[in-house]
Amino acid sequence: MAQFNYNTFDVNAATLSSLGFPNGTVRIPSATLNPVIHTNPRGPVDLYIIGGAGVYHWHQEFTVPSVATFRGFDPYFGVFYPVAVPVNQVVSSYSINKPGWNGGLGLSFGTRWHTKAYAEARFHRIILGADRYADMLPITFGLRW
Repeated sequence: MAQFNYNTFDVNAATLSSLGFPNGTVRIPSATLNPVIHTNPRGPVDLYIIGGAGVYHWHQEFTVPSVATFRGFDPYFGVFYPVAVPVNQVVSSYSINKPGWNGGLGLSFGTRWHTKAYAEARFHRIILGADRYADMLPITFGLRW
């Protein structure tokens, strides 16, 4: 199965405090090829094993709260006026593409509409290099047809 995933995480408060930033996020889109082994593919309940490898794009940003001003227009009175809105200003950004692998288990349930509802837990390991890894364990719920 060819698969595209998109995961987003907030950076924890202890890490943000040690780096001196108030906010931070990590976004990880990935593209993987994953063979699937089904135990009961045509039955109403199917336990399956899934795993594979692919490319992971690590993108992290650190932000600070700020205010942006733009010109608004009031069509009733026909006037322009300044509007201040809160924004997050990016002060540091880092992106890199790395290989990785994944493996896990899933359980799917047939429905009367020829679709299957599923729940899946899969361990992902992104190989950052020099004996450094980034690991995540997303749990996914969805529908297949």
